[in-house]
Amino acid sequence: MSITNINPLHDLKGHQASITAVEYSEKSFLGHHLLVSGSDDKTCRIWDLESKKVLKGIKNLADPVTSIKFAKKNQPYIYLSSGTKVLVYDLGNEGIIITDPIRTYDFSNDEINSIDVSDNNKFLATADDEGIVNIIDLGTHNIYKKTLVKHSNICMSVKFRAKQSWQLWSGGMDSKLYEWDFSRGIPTNIYDTNSKEPSSAQMFNPPFVYEIATSHTGEWIAAGLGDGTVRLLAPSSKKQKKQSREISLENGHNFMVNSVSFLTKEKPLLISGSANGRVTVWDHENDTHPIVSMFQLDAKLGKLNSLTAFERDGALCIAAAGTGALHIYQLD
Repeated sequence: MSITNINPLHDLKGHQASITAVEYSEKSFLGHHLLVSGSDDKTCRIWDLESKKVLKGIKNLADPVTSIKFAKKNQPYIYLSSGTKVLVYDLGNEGIIITDPIRTYDFSNDEINSIDVSDNNKFLATADDEGIVNIIDLGTHNIYKKTLVKHSNICMSVKFRAKQSWQLWSGGMDSKLYEWDFSRGIPTNIYDTNSKEPSSAQMFNPPFVYEIATSHTGEWIAAGLGDGTVRLLAPSSKKQKKQSREISLENGHNFMVNSVSFLTKEKPLLISGSANGRVTVWDHENDTHPIVSMFQLDAKLGKLNSLTAFERDGALCIAAAGTGALHIYQLD
């Protein structure tokens, strides 16, 4: 399949260093169709996609931002990880610039790489360099349950599974995907992303797990891997009497896949991104021809650190985090 070179529709400028994290919200406390970005410049910005302007800025962080999430259920909070801490900010603050968090969670001994907030807004999970997954109770502000095992290497990503109250997924540099029942603090399944017969690509680029995403129905778990593939899992369901399925999406990338994002609700598509700026759109329900389209983002993006997919006026768009500007692309 041919690869289409594309340039951004818009550049959202303001950060003074590489953007490390980006998140889209269709509806939040501050309005509709917002983006939030975190950067190595130790700041965070919340953007209005209509006006292309900054609504709020967060400053005075001690370390770069590694992960960021809007609160669910239109609550006026934003959560971000910086160093070993998770900080909570109140977006109801009257000022445009927010400098002080309303709460700080300091439960990790090493740098946090990823955070996620549960659909019911009751729990927050962290993944850190020690390989530890922590689950914080946002009501009591304490660790909800100590996880009894950890990844044997850096834990890169953590994600609550949609529509599953007590299920959490994590992945890391040990090439493992953990499926957790966090009500008990134990993994119910551990998936090895290494092939039984490794390919030549895997010999040089091990299938480390860089990012996890879950579909909005909760049916699929996607993991972007270091060998340039995307692993899809549909765990078994006793209620729906479904057997587990596992699919490897291949030939969409020639470099490590560090970003995966399911399209919002209307279309069953998965978007994956590589650090070298390759973006692939997948129809993961199509068993024979899963690749829909492939794109190469323009060189001025630099290294692709993160992306998030969304729909605007019927068009498929992504926000890509690169060397200093947030780039908005339309994937025609």
